Amino acid sequence: MGRGIVLALVVALTGCGDVDSGGASPGKPAASPTAALPAEGRVRTVTTVLDQGDGPVMCLGGIADSLPPQCDGPDVAGWDWDDHPEHESADGARWGEFTLVGAWDGRTFTATEVEPVEPLDGLQNVGGLDPPETDPPTTPCEEPDGGWTVVDPATTNTTARGRATRVAEALPDYGLTWIDQSINPRWEDWQQLVAGQWTGSSLELEQAMNDPTHMILNVGVTDDLARAEAAVREVWGGPLCVYELANTIERLREVAEELSDLPGALGPQFGTISNRVDLPVVHDDGSVQAWVDEEYGPDVVEVTSVLESVE
Repeated sequence: MGRGIVLALVVALTGCGDVDSGGASPGKPAASPTAALPAEGRVRTVTTVLDQGDGPVMCLGGIADSLPPQCDGPDVAGWDWDDHPEHESADGARWGEFTLVGAWDGRTFTATEVEPVEPLDGLQNVGGLDPPETDPPTTPCEEPDGGWTVVDPATTNTTARGRATRVAEALPDYGLTWIDQSINPRWEDWQQLVAGQWTGSSLELEQAMNDPTHMILNVGVTDDLARAEAAVREVWGGPLCVYELANTIERLREVAEELSDLPGALGPQFGTISNRVDLPVVHDDGSVQAWVDEEYGPDVVEVTSVLESVE
Protein backbone atom coordinates (compact mmCIF):
# COMPACT_ATOMS: atom_id res chain seq x y z
CA MET A 1 0.00 0.00 0.00
CA GLY A 2 1.27 3.45 -0.78
CA ARG A 3 1.10 6.85 0.76
CA GLY A 4 -0.84 9.29 -1.34
CA ILE A 5 -2.04 12.75 -2.05
CA VAL A 6 -5.69 13.37 -1.26
CA LEU A 7 -7.73 15.08 -3.91
CA ALA A 8 -11.15 14.84 -2.30
CA LEU A 9 -14.31 16.84 -1.92
CA VAL A 10 -13.82 19.08 1.10
CA VAL A 11 -16.84 21.16 2.04
CA ALA A 12 -16.77 23.82 4.75
CA LEU A 13 -19.88 25.39 6.20
CA THR A 14 -18.45 28.79 6.97
CA GLY A 15 -21.32 30.22 8.98
CA CYS A 16 -19.65 30.39 12.39
CA GLY A 17 -21.46 30.03 15.67
CA ASP A 18 -21.78 33.02 17.97
CA VAL A 19 -18.50 33.37 19.85
CA ASP A 20 -19.87 35.99 22.23
CA SER A 21 -23.24 34.68 23.43
CA GLY A 22 -24.25 31.60 25.33
CA GLY A 23 -27.58 31.06 23.57
CA ALA A 24 -27.94 27.66 21.96
CA SER A 25 -30.14 26.55 19.11
CA PRO A 26 -32.91 23.98 19.65
CA GLY A 27 -31.36 20.53 19.87
CA LYS A 28 -27.91 21.92 20.58
CA PRO A 29 -26.15 21.84 23.95
CA ALA A 30 -27.40 24.48 26.39
CA ALA A 31 -23.75 24.96 27.32
CA SER A 32 -22.01 26.82 24.52
CA PRO A 33 -18.49 25.67 23.57
CA THR A 34 -17.37 29.24 24.18
CA ALA A 35 -19.59 31.30 26.46
CA ALA A 36 -20.29 28.56 29.01
CA LEU A 37 -17.05 26.58 28.80
CA PRO A 38 -14.29 28.64 30.40
CA ALA A 39 -10.92 26.94 30.62
CA GLU A 40 -9.40 25.79 33.85
CA GLY A 41 -5.76 26.79 33.93
CA ARG A 42 -3.74 28.23 31.09
CA VAL A 43 -4.51 27.67 27.41
CA ARG A 44 -2.54 28.22 24.22
CA THR A 45 -3.25 28.99 20.58
CA VAL A 46 -1.52 30.34 17.49
CA THR A 47 -3.60 32.98 15.76
CA THR A 48 -3.86 36.48 14.34
CA VAL A 49 -4.61 39.34 16.71
CA LEU A 50 -6.45 42.13 14.87
CA ASP A 51 -7.43 45.59 16.06
CA GLN A 52 -9.59 47.62 13.67
CA GLY A 53 -10.01 50.46 16.14
CA ASP A 54 -12.47 48.79 18.53
CA GLY A 55 -9.89 46.83 20.48
CA PRO A 56 -7.90 43.64 19.76
CA VAL A 57 -9.63 40.36 18.96
CA MET A 58 -8.40 36.84 18.16
CA CYS A 59 -9.23 35.77 14.60
CA LEU A 60 -10.79 32.35 15.17
CA GLY A 61 -13.11 31.83 12.23
CA GLY A 62 -11.04 32.59 9.16
CA ILE A 63 -9.57 35.85 7.93
CA ALA A 64 -10.65 37.90 4.93
CA ASP A 65 -7.70 38.25 2.57
CA SER A 66 -7.75 42.02 2.34
CA LEU A 67 -5.61 44.96 3.42
CA PRO A 68 -6.15 45.39 6.25
CA PRO A 69 -7.49 41.89 6.97
CA GLN A 70 -10.90 41.41 8.54
CA CYS A 71 -12.17 38.86 11.03
CA ASP A 72 -14.38 38.30 14.06
CA GLY A 73 -13.45 36.73 17.34
CA PRO A 74 -13.24 37.06 21.11
CA ASP A 75 -11.73 40.12 22.76
CA VAL A 76 -8.14 40.04 23.99
CA ALA A 77 -7.80 41.77 27.35
CA GLY A 78 -4.78 43.72 28.57
CA TRP A 79 -3.25 44.07 25.11
CA ASP A 80 -0.82 46.91 24.36
CA TRP A 81 0.48 47.13 20.80
CA ASP A 82 3.57 48.96 22.04
CA ASP A 83 4.61 45.68 23.66
CA HIS A 84 4.37 43.89 20.30
CA PRO A 85 6.28 45.94 17.69
CA GLU A 86 6.29 42.98 15.24
CA HIS A 87 2.76 43.85 14.13
CA GLU A 88 1.67 45.35 10.80
CA SER A 89 -0.64 48.31 10.26
CA ALA A 90 -2.76 49.86 7.50
CA ASP A 91 -5.74 52.23 7.36
CA GLY A 92 -5.92 52.52 11.12
CA ALA A 93 -5.86 48.75 11.74
CA ARG A 94 -3.09 46.75 13.41
CA TRP A 95 -2.52 43.01 13.33
CA GLY A 96 0.05 40.28 13.75
CA GLU A 97 0.55 36.52 14.10
CA PHE A 98 1.26 35.39 17.66
CA THR A 99 1.48 32.40 19.92
CA LEU A 100 -0.73 33.28 22.88
CA VAL A 101 -0.77 31.70 26.32
CA GLY A 102 -3.23 32.90 28.90
CA ALA A 103 -6.64 32.57 30.52
CA TRP A 104 -10.02 32.04 28.86
CA ASP A 105 -13.17 32.89 30.83
CA GLY A 106 -15.58 31.83 28.12
CA ARG A 107 -15.82 35.24 26.47
CA THR A 108 -12.46 37.03 26.73
CA PHE A 109 -8.87 35.86 26.37
CA THR A 110 -6.33 37.41 28.72
CA ALA A 111 -2.81 36.94 27.37
CA THR A 112 -0.02 36.35 29.85
CA GLU A 113 2.65 35.16 27.40
CA VAL A 114 2.99 36.37 23.81
CA GLU A 115 5.49 35.32 21.14
CA PRO A 116 5.43 36.56 17.52
CA VAL A 117 5.39 33.93 14.79
CA GLU A 118 6.11 34.11 11.09
CA PRO A 119 3.06 34.70 8.85
CA LEU A 120 1.70 31.51 7.31
CA ASP A 121 2.19 32.57 3.66
CA GLY A 122 -1.53 32.68 2.95
CA LEU A 123 -2.32 29.35 4.62
CA GLN A 124 -5.57 29.92 6.46
CA ASN A 125 -5.55 28.14 9.79
CA VAL A 126 -9.20 27.47 10.53
CA GLY A 127 -9.75 28.80 14.01
CA GLY A 128 -6.06 29.49 14.56
CA LEU A 129 -5.12 25.81 14.67
CA ASP A 130 -1.56 24.84 13.87
CA PRO A 131 -1.10 23.29 10.41
CA PRO A 132 -1.52 19.52 10.70
CA GLU A 133 1.67 17.47 10.69
CA THR A 134 0.39 14.15 9.42
CA ASP A 135 1.62 11.59 6.94
CA PRO A 136 -0.26 11.31 3.66
CA PRO A 137 -3.17 8.84 3.82
CA THR A 138 -2.69 5.27 2.75
CA THR A 139 -4.76 3.45 0.14
CA PRO A 140 -6.75 0.95 2.26
CA CYS A 141 -6.83 -1.89 -0.29
CA GLU A 142 -4.13 -4.54 -0.52
CA GLU A 143 -2.00 -4.21 -3.64
CA PRO A 144 -3.38 -6.57 -6.33
CA ASP A 145 -1.36 -9.47 -7.68
CA GLY A 146 0.84 -7.96 -10.36
CA GLY A 147 0.72 -4.51 -8.77
CA TRP A 148 -1.35 -1.39 -9.39
CA THR A 149 -1.70 -1.70 -13.15
CA VAL A 150 -3.93 -0.32 -15.88
CA VAL A 151 -6.66 -2.75 -16.98
CA ASP A 152 -8.00 -0.64 -19.87
CA PRO A 153 -5.78 2.07 -21.41
CA ALA A 154 -8.74 3.47 -23.37
CA THR A 155 -10.45 4.53 -20.14
CA THR A 156 -7.37 5.62 -18.20
CA ASN A 157 -7.23 9.35 -18.75
CA THR A 158 -8.26 12.57 -17.05
CA THR A 159 -11.69 12.60 -18.69
CA ALA A 160 -12.38 9.04 -17.59
CA ARG A 161 -11.29 9.82 -14.05
CA GLY A 162 -13.77 12.69 -13.87
CA ARG A 163 -16.51 10.43 -15.23
CA ALA A 164 -15.64 7.77 -12.66
CA THR A 165 -15.91 10.30 -9.86
CA ARG A 166 -19.37 11.34 -11.03
CA VAL A 167 -20.45 7.69 -11.22
CA ALA A 168 -19.24 7.10 -7.68
CA GLU A 169 -20.97 10.22 -6.37
CA ALA A 170 -24.28 8.95 -7.80
CA LEU A 171 -24.15 5.73 -5.75
CA PRO A 172 -26.73 5.64 -2.93
CA ASP A 173 -24.10 4.70 -0.33
CA TYR A 174 -21.36 7.04 -1.59
CA GLY A 175 -18.96 8.45 0.96
CA LEU A 176 -15.74 9.72 -0.61
CA THR A 177 -13.39 9.64 -3.58
CA TRP A 178 -9.71 10.54 -3.55
CA ILE A 179 -6.58 9.68 -5.47
CA ASP A 180 -3.29 8.23 -4.28
CA GLN A 181 -0.32 9.28 -6.43
CA SER A 182 2.37 7.53 -4.42
CA ILE A 183 2.73 4.81 -7.09
CA ASN A 184 4.01 7.45 -9.52
CA PRO A 185 7.72 6.93 -10.37
CA ARG A 186 8.28 10.62 -9.61
CA TRP A 187 6.84 10.36 -6.08
CA GLU A 188 10.17 10.90 -4.32
CA ASP A 189 10.83 13.97 -6.48
CA TRP A 190 7.39 15.25 -5.56
CA GLN A 191 8.16 14.78 -1.87
CA GLN A 192 11.25 16.92 -2.35
CA LEU A 193 9.12 19.60 -4.01
CA VAL A 194 6.65 19.55 -1.11
CA ALA A 195 9.57 19.90 1.31
CA GLY A 196 10.96 22.84 -0.67
CA GLN A 197 14.08 20.90 -1.70
CA TRP A 198 13.35 20.33 -5.40
CA THR A 199 15.69 22.18 -7.76
CA GLY A 200 14.23 21.03 -11.07
CA SER A 201 11.24 22.22 -13.08
CA SER A 202 8.14 22.25 -10.88
CA LEU A 203 5.85 22.50 -13.93
CA GLU A 204 7.35 19.40 -15.54
CA LEU A 205 7.11 17.52 -12.24
CA GLU A 206 3.47 18.51 -11.71
CA GLN A 207 2.63 17.31 -15.21
CA ALA A 208 4.34 13.98 -14.53
CA MET A 209 2.48 13.56 -11.25
CA ASN A 210 -0.87 14.07 -13.01
CA ASP A 211 -0.39 10.97 -15.17
CA PRO A 212 -3.66 8.97 -14.72
CA THR A 213 -1.86 5.68 -15.32
CA HIS A 214 0.10 6.21 -12.09
CA MET A 215 -2.64 7.07 -9.64
CA ILE A 216 -5.00 4.94 -7.58
CA LEU A 217 -8.62 6.06 -7.60
CA ASN A 218 -10.02 5.39 -4.11
CA VAL A 219 -13.80 5.10 -3.72
CA GLY A 220 -15.37 4.73 -0.28
CA VAL A 221 -18.93 3.45 0.17
CA THR A 222 -20.88 2.29 3.22
CA ASP A 223 -22.64 -0.80 1.89
CA ASP A 224 -22.28 -2.49 -1.49
CA LEU A 225 -18.63 -2.65 -2.52
CA ALA A 226 -19.27 -5.00 -5.46
CA ARG A 227 -21.88 -2.67 -6.94
CA ALA A 228 -19.57 0.31 -6.57
CA GLU A 229 -16.61 -1.44 -8.17
CA ALA A 230 -18.69 -2.67 -11.11
CA ALA A 231 -20.15 0.78 -11.74
CA VAL A 232 -16.80 2.57 -11.60
CA ARG A 233 -15.03 -0.07 -13.68
CA GLU A 234 -17.41 0.61 -16.55
CA VAL A 235 -15.80 4.03 -17.02
CA TRP A 236 -12.35 3.81 -15.34
CA GLY A 237 -9.56 1.48 -16.42
CA GLY A 238 -6.79 2.66 -14.12
CA PRO A 239 -5.77 1.43 -10.66
CA LEU A 240 -8.83 1.27 -8.39
CA CYS A 241 -9.52 0.67 -4.71
CA VAL A 242 -13.12 0.36 -3.50
CA TYR A 243 -13.38 0.18 0.29
CA GLU A 244 -15.91 0.38 3.10
CA LEU A 245 -16.30 3.40 5.33
CA ALA A 246 -18.74 4.42 8.03
CA ASN A 247 -20.61 7.50 6.81
CA THR A 248 -22.22 8.55 3.55
CA ILE A 249 -21.51 12.04 2.29
CA GLU A 250 -25.21 12.89 2.69
CA ARG A 251 -25.13 11.91 6.35
CA LEU A 252 -22.08 14.08 6.97
CA ARG A 253 -23.66 16.98 5.10
CA GLU A 254 -26.78 16.79 7.28
CA VAL A 255 -24.74 16.70 10.48
CA ALA A 256 -22.51 19.58 9.38
CA GLU A 257 -25.53 21.71 8.56
CA GLU A 258 -27.02 21.02 11.99
CA LEU A 259 -23.75 21.99 13.68
CA SER A 260 -23.09 25.10 11.59
CA ASP A 261 -25.00 27.35 14.01
CA LEU A 262 -23.66 25.76 17.18
CA PRO A 263 -22.34 28.60 19.38
CA GLY A 264 -18.57 28.54 19.21
CA ALA A 265 -18.36 26.38 16.06
CA LEU A 266 -15.77 27.64 13.59
CA GLY A 267 -16.96 26.27 10.27
CA PRO A 268 -17.57 22.48 10.31
CA GLN A 269 -16.04 20.64 7.35
CA PHE A 270 -16.88 17.33 5.73
CA GLY A 271 -15.76 15.35 2.70
CA THR A 272 -12.26 14.91 4.13
CA ILE A 273 -10.30 11.67 4.27
CA SER A 274 -11.38 11.24 7.89
CA ASN A 275 -14.96 10.48 6.74
CA ARG A 276 -16.19 12.55 9.67
CA VAL A 277 -17.43 16.06 10.24
CA ASP A 278 -14.42 18.01 11.43
CA LEU A 279 -15.68 20.54 13.98
CA PRO A 280 -13.25 23.14 15.29
CA VAL A 281 -14.57 25.10 18.28
CA VAL A 282 -13.08 27.85 20.41
CA HIS A 283 -12.78 25.68 23.51
CA ASP A 284 -13.83 22.18 24.45
CA ASP A 285 -13.11 20.57 27.80
CA GLY A 286 -14.32 17.24 26.43
CA SER A 287 -18.03 17.81 26.99
CA VAL A 288 -18.71 18.98 23.42
CA GLN A 289 -17.08 15.84 22.00
CA ALA A 290 -19.08 13.75 24.45
CA TRP A 291 -22.29 15.47 23.34
CA VAL A 292 -21.75 14.97 19.61
CA ASP A 293 -20.84 11.32 20.20
CA GLU A 294 -24.12 10.84 22.07
CA GLU A 295 -26.16 12.87 19.55
CA TYR A 296 -24.75 11.44 16.32
CA GLY A 297 -22.86 8.31 17.35
CA PRO A 298 -19.12 7.65 17.54
CA ASP A 299 -16.87 8.33 14.54
CA VAL A 300 -19.24 10.88 13.01
CA VAL A 301 -17.95 14.18 14.43
CA GLU A 302 -14.43 15.04 15.57
CA VAL A 303 -14.20 18.14 17.75
CA THR A 304 -10.98 20.14 17.81
CA SER A 305 -10.41 22.79 20.46
CA VAL A 306 -8.58 25.90 19.22
CA LEU A 307 -7.55 26.71 22.77
CA GLU A 308 -5.32 23.91 24.03
CA SER A 309 -4.53 23.32 27.68
CA VAL A 310 -1.01 24.12 28.81
CA GLU A 311 0.53 21.74 31.33
